[in-house]
Amino acid sequence: MRRYLEARGVVGRIDRPHVTARLVTADGVALEGSYLPGPGAGDVAVLLAHGFAANRRKPAYARLAGALAEQAPVLTIDLRGHGGSGGACTLGDREARDVEAALHWLRGVGHDRVVAVGVSMGATAVLHAAAGGAAVDGVVTVSAPGWFRDPPDTVPLQRLHGVWVSPVRRRALWMGLGVRLDGPAGWSSPPHPVQMLEGVSIPYLSVHGHDDPYFPASDGAALVAAAGGGAVGWLEPPGFGHAEDGFRPAFNRRLGGAIATWQATGAFPTRDASLSV
Repeated sequence: MRRYLEARGVVGRIDRPHVTARLVTADGVALEGSYLPGPGAGDVAVLLAHGFAANRRKPAYARLAGALAEQAPVLTIDLRGHGGSGGACTLGDREARDVEAALHWLRGVGHDRVVAVGVSMGATAVLHAAAGGAAVDGVVTVSAPGWFRDPPDTVPLQRLHGVWVSPVRRRALWMGLGVRLDGPAGWSSPPHPVQMLEGVSIPYLSVHGHDDPYFPASDGAALVAAAGGGAVGWLEPPGFGHAEDGFRPAFNRRLGGAIATWQATGAFPTRDASLSV
C-alpha cells in the first residue's frame, strides 16, 4: 500500500527548503520540479531525474535530493507522465527533452556547470540528452540499461513490457498509479545507451547493483567501457537492488561526496575512494 501511495505522490515530500520550478520542453510539455538551494553561492548544480513510476516527492528521491543539496543546489524534476508534469511517459526516449529543459532552466538561474544524475529510466533520458549535445558537464547514472532488449529477458521488464504494449493495462496503470504511459508508437528507437555513450566525452560515473533484477550488473560495466577513459563504475554489493531501492543514507552521502570530488577535481572517485571519505 505504501509503494502505491508513494507512486501516486500521496505519501512523500521534500523536507529541505525549496521552491517550485515550472518548465516547458521544446515539444511543449509542461514539467514541474523542485529547486533546493545549496550550502552557499556557487556555479555548480545537480539535476536529478527519477525512474519509472516514481516522482520527485517519493521519499527515496526526496532524501537523495536533500543529501545532494548538502553539496550543491539541486533541481529534481517530475519526468513527463509522472507526478505534477504533463505529457506521457516514453520510458526515457522523449524524456531527453525534459532533461534538456531542466538543464536550460539551471543555466538560466546562473549555474555554469551542471552534473545530471539519472536513475533507471531517468538514466536513459540523461544519456540520450548528453549524446544529443545537451549542455551538461558531468553524468551519473544509477541502474541504467546498457541495451534495450526486445524481447526483454528479465521478469520485471517482461511485466513492464506487457503493460507497455496493452492499451487496457496502460489505462489501468494511469488509474492505479497516476502514470501516463505512451505505447510502442511513441518509441522512436533511439540508440542503445552503450551507443549513446560513444559520443560523450564528459566525466561519467555508472552505479549499478550486483543484484539488480531489471538490468544485469554487466550492463553497468559495458556502459563504463563504452564511455572510455575517465569513466568510473561503482558495483554496489548485493542488497542494493535496483534504482531507489539502494538509496540508503550511507549511499546518499557517498554520492554527494562523489559530486563534491567532481566539483573540485573534474573527475568522479572510484568506489573504494568514495568509501574512505
